[in-house]
Amino acid sequence: MSVELEELKDLTRALRRRVSMSDPADWTSAPRSAQKTEMPIAAEKSEMLAELEVKIHACRACPLGASRIQAVPGVGSPNASVMFIGEGPGFQEDHKGEPFVGRSGQLLDKILESIGLSRQTVYIANIVKCHPMKNPADPESRGNDRPPTQEEMNACRGWLAAQIRAIAPKVIVTLGAVPARALLGDLTPITKLRGQWRTYDPGGGLPKIKLLPTFHPAALLRNPDLKRDVWTDMKNLQKELSQ
Repeated sequence: MSVELEELKDLTRALRRRVSMSDPADWTSAPRSAQKTEMPIAAEKSEMLAELEVKIHACRACPLGASRIQAVPGVGSPNASVMFIGEGPGFQEDHKGEPFVGRSGQLLDKILESIGLSRQTVYIANIVKCHPMKNPADPESRGNDRPPTQEEMNACRGWLAAQIRAIAPKVIVTLGAVPARALLGDLTPITKLRGQWRTYDPGGGLPKIKLLPTFHPAALLRNPDLKRDVWTDMKNLQKELSQ
């Protein structure tokens, strides 16, 4: 009991110091109509993402957590104006712990560079944070990738939603059909959906975010003719970010 009493006294002293050092206006409730959800500031964004990263590495909400080599939370700037969101980590991402580091990632880096961006100025993440494998018993096998199941995406969805709320980007770019479908709930084929501006509601009272679906870099490697469409999308993104 004495320990609890001392803790209560420490808390009381801390609150008194807080009151004495603050502006009285800080303790006045604004009218309900005037209250707004404030956007996270830079330091808060970094702290929130760091906390999320620790939790993601500890996550075992679905079977992917038991077979992965390591979780792949995301990479980039907490202050990014644009988030690029893919499907899930592959073999190389699982080993390195960073999204888009294989051939698709190298192409994504070139795409970003073409409009004056980089993985240091944007934020790159995936719908699921662990490597979906055809044979989970053999994570060292190449060519073992598969799309995430709906169950896996549902289990992981909260992590991405929290990252989006922490960063509060101006624009989200989804790479491929899977992330577009997951964030928009739209089953329209990516060939028809790409290039069309949509909106994503992050919840928590935050403003809606513009969302631009485009092709996954892997699709461009398979079909180089798609590069023209992606270039058009990136020019539209560049225009939006400049406004």
